[in-house]
Amino acid sequence: MSDNNLTAFPKNATTRPMSTRSASMANFPLSRASSKSLDICPDLARPATYEDDCEDKSEELECYHTTYDTFHIDRSNKDPQPEVGLRPWLAVVGGFCGQFCSFGFLNVIGVFIAYYQHNQLAGLSPSTISWIGSIQSFMFSFSGFFCGRLSDMYGPRWVTAGGCIFITAGMIATAFCKEYYQFVLAQSICASLGAAGLFYGTTAAISGWFSTRRGLAYGVAASGASIGGVCLSLIFEFLSRKSFQAAVCAMAAVLFAFSLVAALTTSSRLQPAGTQPYKFVKFYLRPFLEPVFSLYTASMFLIFLGIFVPMAYFSLSAIAEGVSVAHSFQITAYFNVGSFFGRVLLGLLSDKMNKFTLFSIITFLSGLVSAPFWYFSHSEVTIIVVAVAYGFLTGGILAMFSNLVAQLSPVQEIGTRIGTVNGTIAFASLVSLPIAGAIVGADANYDGMKIYAGVVLIAGAIVAAGVSFKVAKDQRRAESG
Repeated sequence: MSDNNLTAFPKNATTRPMSTRSASMANFPLSRASSKSLDICPDLARPATYEDDCEDKSEELECYHTTYDTFHIDRSNKDPQPEVGLRPWLAVVGGFCGQFCSFGFLNVIGVFIAYYQHNQLAGLSPSTISWIGSIQSFMFSFSGFFCGRLSDMYGPRWVTAGGCIFITAGMIATAFCKEYYQFVLAQSICASLGAAGLFYGTTAAISGWFSTRRGLAYGVAASGASIGGVCLSLIFEFLSRKSFQAAVCAMAAVLFAFSLVAALTTSSRLQPAGTQPYKFVKFYLRPFLEPVFSLYTASMFLIFLGIFVPMAYFSLSAIAEGVSVAHSFQITAYFNVGSFFGRVLLGLLSDKMNKFTLFSIITFLSGLVSAPFWYFSHSEVTIIVVAVAYGFLTGGILAMFSNLVAQLSPVQEIGTRIGTVNGTIAFASLVSLPIAGAIVGADANYDGMKIYAGVVLIAGAIVAAGVSFKVAKDQRRAESG
C-alpha cells in the first residue's frame, strides 16, 4: 500500500484492497484515529481497513482524510450502553436527590411567603412579598441558560457540586435575615442558584443514560421534588414554632446531605465536549428555528405564568377561609403527596402513550382544578382535595417537562436545550406571582387569582395540543416519505 495513503501502520495488521474516488490523497490533511476500528459510511466505497490482533492497543493509526465527508470512530466498548448496569440508576438516585433540593425547595415557596407575611415582613403588601418567591423561580429557571451549557461542556457532576455549595450557603444566610433585601439576596438568588445547579446537572445526566425508559427514570427522579416538599414543609412547620433560625438551619442541613449525595452519584455517559467558543445564536437561538421547539416553548411560557400560583397561595388562601396558620402549612404537604404520585405514575404512563398528548391533557385538567374547583372550595377538606389533585397533575407536568425537551433535541444538546427553554420561561416565572399578588390586592380576595391561574394553564394546554398535532404530522410525513 502506498505511503501516501497510510503511515505508522500497526504491527500484525492485515490490509485489504481499497477503492476510492480519489487517485491520490496526498493533498488531504493528516488526522489521527484509534487503531481499534475505523468505519466509513457503508454506502460509500470503503478505504483500506485492517484487522489488528496485537494485544497492545496503544498504537495509533495515522491516515489522510479521504474525500468522504463523514467517518465514524467506533468506541462502543468504551461507551456503556444506556439503561444497563448500576451507573444509570445511580444517576436516577442523583436526580432524586437533586430534585429533592431544587423543586422540593421551590414547592415550599408558599410556606415562606405565608410566614413572612405574618412575621418579619408583616408591614409589606402581599404583592411585594411575593417578589421573593418570584425572583427565586426566575433565578432557578434563568440559570438554565448557563447551567445546561456547562453540563454539556464539563459534565454534570461539577455543576451539581457547585449547586450543593450555593444552596447550603444561601439557606444558612436566610436563617439570619432580617430585612427584605436580605431575603432576596440569600433565598431568592444564592439558594436558587444552588437549586438550579442541582436540577440541571442531574437532569442532563439522566438524559444520556436512558432512552426507552426515560419517562420512568424522569418520573422516579422527579418524585424527589415531592418528597422534598413534604419533608421541608413539615420541618419548617414544627421547628418554626421554636424559632425561624432553627427551622431554616435544619432545612439547610437536610439540603446539604441530599445535595452531597446528588454530587457523588451523578455521572455522564457521554464524554463532555470541553471548553467551546460561546456562540449565542448557535446554542440558544438556532433551536427556535424548529417550529415544534418554538411551539413547545410557547406552551411552557403560558403554563409557567400560572403553575406556581396555587403552590404559593394555597396556604394564604386557606388562612383567608378560616383555616389555622399551622394547618395551612400542612396543605403544602398534602400538595406534595399528590405531586409524588403524579410524577411517578404519569412519568411511567408517558412511556406507554404519546407524550405530548398526555402532557396537553394533564395541563388542561390542571387549569380546570384551579379555576372552577379551587374557586368553589371554601372549607379545609375541599381545599386539601384540590391541593392533592393539583399536585398530582402538575407533578406530571414537571416530571415530563425535561423529557419532552429531550424528545425534541439531539442527545449532545439536551442540557443546553433544557436550559434554553428554562431561560425563556424564567420571565414568566418572574411576573407570575406579582401578577397574582396584585390581583389579590390589599383586601385579600383570592377569587380572581384562582381564575387567572386556571385560564393561563388552559391556554398553555391548547398550545401544547398544537405541539402534539405537529409532532404527529411530522412523524406521518417521515414514515410516508
